[in-house]
Amino acid sequence: MKIDIILTFMLIVLLIVSALWKSAPKGGPFSFDKNFTGVLKGVSAIVVVFVHVPELYHNAAQRMVMCFGFVAVTVFFMISAYGMQFSINRSPSKYLSHFWRNRLASLLIPCLLVNLFCIVFNVCAGRNFSLLESLINIPGFVCVLLQYCALFFVVMHCQQRFKITPSICRAIMIAAVVGSSLFLYLSSPDAKNSSEMGWCYERMGLVWGLLLFLSFAKIVEFMNSRWFLKTLALGFLSVTLGVAYLMTKSVWFYGEYLLKIVLGFVIVSFVLFLSRKRSFGNAVVNHLGAISYEIYLSHGLVMRVILYLFPTVSSGVFLVLTMTFTIAFSTAVHKVSSKLVSRVRV
Repeated sequence: MKIDIILTFMLIVLLIVSALWKSAPKGGPFSFDKNFTGVLKGVSAIVVVFVHVPELYHNAAQRMVMCFGFVAVTVFFMISAYGMQFSINRSPSKYLSHFWRNRLASLLIPCLLVNLFCIVFNVCAGRNFSLLESLINIPGFVCVLLQYCALFFVVMHCQQRFKITPSICRAIMIAAVVGSSLFLYLSSPDAKNSSEMGWCYERMGLVWGLLLFLSFAKIVEFMNSRWFLKTLALGFLSVTLGVAYLMTKSVWFYGEYLLKIVLGFVIVSFVLFLSRKRSFGNAVVNHLGAISYEIYLSHGLVMRVILYLFPTVSSGVFLVLTMTFTIAFSTAVHKVSSKLVSRVRV
C-alpha cells in the first residue's frame, strides 16, 4: 500500500513540476493567454483522470486529488466560454458564419475516433454492445459544450440580426446556464455523481468564462491592487469553504449545491490570482494542454483496456499505466484528429 501512495505522489509531483517548469516572474499585467490556458487545461485533464479511477484502485493520495475533480471540469468549461467570446469579439460575422462547421469538427471528430477504438476493444474483448450506439456515443461533458454552443449561436445571431443590446444577450446566456444548472440539480434528487446531473455544478464555469471576458479589464485592475493580501485572503477562504463543504456536503442544496459552486469559484479565483505574476509554458505542459480534450475523451477507454489486460495490478501501478498510456494514446488521436479537423474547418 505504501508503494502505491509513493507512486501516486510521484505522479502528482511530476504534474506540478511540469506545470511550473520554465515558468518565470512576470512584470506585466495578468494575461489569460494561450500558454496559461494550456497549463490550466493540461493540469485539469490529468486531475480528471485521477477522479475516474475505479474504486478498487483508490488510495489516499489519489483521493486527495479527487477532491479537485469538479474544479478541473469547471476550469475547462470556463476556458471554452472565454475562448468563444474572445473569438466572436475579434470577428463577429466571420466567426458565426462558420461557427457550427468549425465547432462540430473540433468536438466530434476526436470523439468519433475514440468511439472507433472503443468498438475495436469491445470486439477484441468479446463483449456484447450496440455498434450504432457505440459509434455515435457523445460523452456528457461534450453534450454540455454542444448545449452551450447552441445557446451561444442563437443569442449572438439574434444580437446581430435584431440589434439586441449586448448586455441583454449576456444576461440571457447567464440566466440560461444558471437556470439549467438549477433545473438539473433539482430534478435529480437520487443522482450520486455529477455526470448523472448533467454536470450541474461544473457548467457554472461557462458563466465564469463569460464574466471573465466581459470584466477582464476590471479584474486585472482588481488583481493589481494589493495582490499579495488578496491572494492570501482567497487562499484562506478556499480552505475555510473547503472545510465547510466537507462538513455540509450532504445537506440538500446549501451544502451539496450552493456551497460547492461557491467553493469552485473561489478556488478558480485563487489559482488565477496565484498565477498573476508568473508566465507559463514549456514543451511538456504545452503538449498536455494541446491533447487535453483527447485525454478527457480517452482515459475511460484506456482504463478499461488496462483492467482487461492487467486485472491484478496494484493501485499505484494502475495509475502509472493509466497516465502513461492515456497520454500516449491521446497524442496519437490528436495527431490524426487535428489533420482531419484542419481539412473540415474554415
